Amino acid sequence: MNYRIEVPQEPERGICVGCEAHEAWEEFQPGYRTVAFYCDGCGFEVEISLRDTHEWRDLGEMC
Repeated sequence: MNYRIEVPQEPERGICVGCEAHEAWEEFQPGYRTVAFYCDGCGFEVEISLRDTHEWRDLGEMC
């Protein structure tokens, strides 16, 4: 199983997720930060969360 995630370099970025083995793709519109992609061929659902690097924080350093 090979899944590919693409994020266009445009200001309003959506998320494009696909399964290369079954050539199944889905494009999610800008504004979604977490998406779920299901491939009928694999029978798996993959959940992807998109975060900008300036919002990154180490969750291991919680108080």
